[in-house]
Amino acid sequence: MKKLINWFIASQLLIIALMLLIIKEVTLTSYINMSFFVGGTITFIGLLVYVVSNGFFDIFTMSFRKVFSSKRSLVDTESMRAPSELLDFQTKPFFQLGGSILLAMLIALMIYYLA
Repeated sequence: MKKLINWFIASQLLIIALMLLIIKEVTLTSYINMSFFVGGTITFIGLLVYVVSNGFFDIFTMSFRKVFSSKRSLVDTESMRAPSELLDFQTKPFFQLGGSILLAMLIALMIYYLA
């Protein structure tokens, strides 16, 4: 839990830095926009890692290796690891961090519309 809070604080500092670098002003609207981009990107990376690590692309990868390799290197292609074996880290931190950033963005959006 402490790690998630540290990552959340670091992501908020990143959002403020990106606001100053790209938008050049710190407003509620710019915070909402930038936190949507950062939170959406982290969540998208988590979804991509989740799909690849569950073996969705393994069949496609093995098929392309067999079709586009010569008969001599067929043994080499069978010994290659599948994409799901290459990604062996957890996706839960990506979803937790991306979700918490998007939740902060939704709270800021509610403040924007209610004020």
